[in-house]
Amino acid sequence: MNSLNMPGFLPHRLACFLLSVGLITPLMAAQGSAEVVGEVTLLIGQAQLVGADDVVRTVERGQPVRAGDRIETREGGHVHVRFVDGGRLSVRPASRLQIENYSHSATQPQGSAIKFRLDEGVIRSITGTWGEEARERFRLNTPMAAIGIKGTDFVVKSDANATAASVYSGAILLAPLDDCATPLGSCQKGREKLLSADMKGLMLELNRQQGVPQFVAAVDLLASARRPAAGVGIATTVPPVVGVGVGAEARAATGANLDKPIVNEARGRDLVEAATQIAAAQIAAAQSPVVPAPAPLQPQVNELVWARYAWVKDGGLDTLSQTFEQASAAGRESVAFGTAHALTRNASPAGAVLTTTDAAVNFRLAGSSAFFQRNFDLGVEAAKVDNGTLAVDFSRATFATQLGVSSPTLGADSVVASGSIGKDGVMRTTSANAIVLGATTLDGKEAGYLFEKSIPTGALRGVTLWGR
Repeated sequence: MNSLNMPGFLPHRLACFLLSVGLITPLMAAQGSAEVVGEVTLLIGQAQLVGADDVVRTVERGQPVRAGDRIETREGGHVHVRFVDGGRLSVRPASRLQIENYSHSATQPQGSAIKFRLDEGVIRSITGTWGEEARERFRLNTPMAAIGIKGTDFVVKSDANATAASVYSGAILLAPLDDCATPLGSCQKGREKLLSADMKGLMLELNRQQGVPQFVAAVDLLASARRPAAGVGIATTVPPVVGVGVGAEARAATGANLDKPIVNEARGRDLVEAATQIAAAQIAAAQSPVVPAPAPLQPQVNELVWARYAWVKDGGLDTLSQTFEQASAAGRESVAFGTAHALTRNASPAGAVLTTTDAAVNFRLAGSSAFFQRNFDLGVEAAKVDNGTLAVDFSRATFATQLGVSSPTLGADSVVASGSIGKDGVMRTTSANAIVLGATTLDGKEAGYLFEKSIPTGALRGVTLWGR
């Protein structure tokens, strides 16, 4: 009789009884036992929730959300979800999103998994604490692309033939879905591209004709979500604000709390019209003549110098490095070594360590030189380096970088790497699609790294210098 006091015994007995008399079905019992991972905090218009049991439910504010659920919004429909770890998800009109997994293990991070699938439409995702702690276990798939994160607030628009993504904070790694051998984390097979929040004016786009993600001029993906006719839709041209609904301006104009349920369609239209008016005013203001800001000065690098080995045959294409004799003439010391180059910097006293008051810096590319050596004839050709980013978090001693590289034989390619920075300023790569070796100056003002990447048609080599 003591077994009657066992935790979960009575609910189990009750479920068995209800099953036996036909008041619930096995599928209903399975859905009820699924762990709740979040709740709906905002609903505008119409949307439905399709559970793992394939039962369709009308979405309501406060409704629990479980792993396996699919959120489907209609034209004009808009749903916000807050997850148990503080993560947030905004599902825009005419969208279909599957929550495939949302789990976490503090003792076994390798068991954590956050995975979404956006079949069509537009969503905005803000990473919670689980995603921050196990970024390598996060994945958002679309019919075309796989997206991994680096602590991120980002927007994705997708259909069967194309995917576009923009970033508000942090960074994402977007790759063709076909390149992914693992179900979670970012995919790094050489065709991926990194997009970070500091790459202003750019977004990533992947379509079936390209096959490789491309940087394109940014547009407001939230505003491009489909809306119903006659202007009764979500005014998404208002700049998005974390943690609020249609927009802070709309809430101030209407005096409404958009986290409260929308009780009828007329009330929803009132909120939408208020936000639309504010958006129109902002567009009109944006069309006023604006005096362009002066172009930023080219960053200067004075301490770091690349030295080139004497045996390197680059056909005179290396315009950035010096011979070892030239580089060491001023008493510089080598701090990073590759097969063709070594990075040198001013000699420092014994025991000197990296010291800077800056918590984090987004370096700008000051100079680069790269060449591609072909396998079939051992000839070399110049390679172009562009769209470079280098983010260094000195407070966490980490770095993340991305480069676009191209040449006639190579085509378009990329170099992506992240890792740690030691007290000596030397970069130590932990994740990369190429060999990346480099360092910063001990005052944190300059940085440089080399990259080497072998592909079936040849070998890519290059050096970079970065300033502020």
